[in-house]
Amino acid sequence: MIKYIFAVVSAVVLGLLITLVFILPTDSKSAGERSVNAEHAQGTDDKNQNSVLFKNLRIFDGSHLIERTSILVKDGIIVDIGDLSAQPNTRIIQGENLTLMPGIIDAHTHSFGEALKDALRLGVTTHLDMFTAENSLLDSQQKRQSLTYSDQADLYSSGTLATVDGGHGTQYGFAIDTIGSIDEITDWIAKRKKSGADYIKLVYMPNQQYMPSLDKATALEVIKQGHKQGLKVLAHISTLAAAKDLIEADIDGLVHIFADQLVTDEVVALAVEKDIFIIPTLAVIASVNQQNRNSQLLADERISSKLSGQQKQTLQASFNYAAGGFDFAVAKQNVLRFHQAGVAILAGSDAPNAGTAYGVSAYHEVTLLAESGLSPKEALSAATSLTANKFGLLDRGSIEVGKRADMVVISGDPTVDIDNIFNIEYVFKNGFQIRQQLPESVDGSDIESTLLGDFEGPDNLLSTNGFNWSHTDDRVAKGNSIATVETQHAIGNEGSTGLKVVAVVNAGFPYPWSGAAVGDFEPPIEGVDISELSSLVFDVKGTSGSYRVMAFSAKSSGIPPSQNFEILDQWQTVKMPLSEFKGLDHTQLSGFAFVAGSTLGEFEFILDNVRLE
Repeated sequence: MIKYIFAVVSAVVLGLLITLVFILPTDSKSAGERSVNAEHAQGTDDKNQNSVLFKNLRIFDGSHLIERTSILVKDGIIVDIGDLSAQPNTRIIQGENLTLMPGIIDAHTHSFGEALKDALRLGVTTHLDMFTAENSLLDSQQKRQSLTYSDQADLYSSGTLATVDGGHGTQYGFAIDTIGSIDEITDWIAKRKKSGADYIKLVYMPNQQYMPSLDKATALEVIKQGHKQGLKVLAHISTLAAAKDLIEADIDGLVHIFADQLVTDEVVALAVEKDIFIIPTLAVIASVNQQNRNSQLLADERISSKLSGQQKQTLQASFNYAAGGFDFAVAKQNVLRFHQAGVAILAGSDAPNAGTAYGVSAYHEVTLLAESGLSPKEALSAATSLTANKFGLLDRGSIEVGKRADMVVISGDPTVDIDNIFNIEYVFKNGFQIRQQLPESVDGSDIESTLLGDFEGPDNLLSTNGFNWSHTDDRVAKGNSIATVETQHAIGNEGSTGLKVVAVVNAGFPYPWSGAAVGDFEPPIEGVDISELSSLVFDVKGTSGSYRVMAFSAKSSGIPPSQNFEILDQWQTVKMPLSEFKGLDHTQLSGFAFVAGSTLGEFEFILDNVRLE
């Protein structure tokens, strides 16, 4: 499904331009009894104390609601539940109208960069990743067994994808192990196990035009061999027909709901018979279908203060058009049909694709499941106990004696009003309280010059601020587009030197691009502070048509905010408000890209006097 356009753009951006907790003082209470109120929750972080008594709170245990009880955590493990008294050297958490529930499990992510920190800050204590680099998976397996302090969510992952050479998953600028024939599958799966993969994810998108896919026989063999080696096998699909093929072949789960058409009774019955689960990823389908409500999330004071610049940027990013086959209304109806029949529905965000962000979108997904027809309790279970059960995560997902103390405390009752899920008061990981407030950010250096390029002088591809001009195209993602840039005398506005850009946009990548870039894209990237400036201005002429400018910040590796502009065959000055690059961190600007790509063909344009005002 989604053709990985969600993670495509974030991965493309990486290749695109980079030749790319505390203990409160004891008060007058009895010895060992320290009461922490909600007002202290968000700003504290206790790295030395993972024994806590949660006293007289409402508990959602992952399946059921207990109106009033207490929970004792010792050394990161839940050891008792009931009518409990204060314990020596143990903190007390209590307050009016608070609900304690298991930490959220996001059942579909693509985790890199600050993903695990950003997630945990909002109470998402576990990520089930569906495609990432494999070099740290064994380390992740060790970390999630520990009960020591951690400021990161735990990670489970498929590692790489089961795909073919040139297929989905190969276009992100780094090599992955593909499947060339059925004979290779047994060894391929063994490699995934050795690398630390917890399950297998295959890509099955037959009969689509833009890139090859596993055929049915190969996909079925991946399922068979994965099961033989003791791993669940999950599938990325985008159509009802593809889903039917794999459900018949005993796939364990679908990592998206299809939205090309309404599900048939036959497929619903088949899914029930085979006992599959589905991770709908409604948040990202809503984004593709231009139905997201992220402006509301960003304006919500309960959420916005906890979001990093990276989270805000990906949450504000959007697809420029509604793609066919991703009807949000159809997706919700299909979720309800499967759910009513008894098929397990799990909550997964597909963050950090356009219109999603780590942490917050897992909560948004829960509300969208409720909007689709699940009860609030069922939607909460989809993000906690049900996901833990389906993935065999025996130590988490519910509030039970013996389970690890990964927990969220919510103000209000989310089983009555699902919107209360955003009232996050406390987050605990391994029994340690996690700081929800963002650390203070460090602004970029002051901008040396507002002139990014007039292309005069001997080093005319060098800008100030440590920025350089270069070409950029989708060849880094195994596309076929080609860009060249060169400075030429007397071609600029009023006969000055200008930058000539030849952008050949070819088929071969789902979202092709070709053009010129200016910025600092060599790690370590040091951004510049443009917060006192208001506009990007440049002179341009060339092949008439629609182009776009993308803006990048040093601390964000996700989908870049962009603005479209038109080029004419005569000189014009384009002025873009910097405020319209939604989500851009103006204190950490690292560059811009000026690209063609909305249509195929050869385009030529000249840039001059590129500047910030």
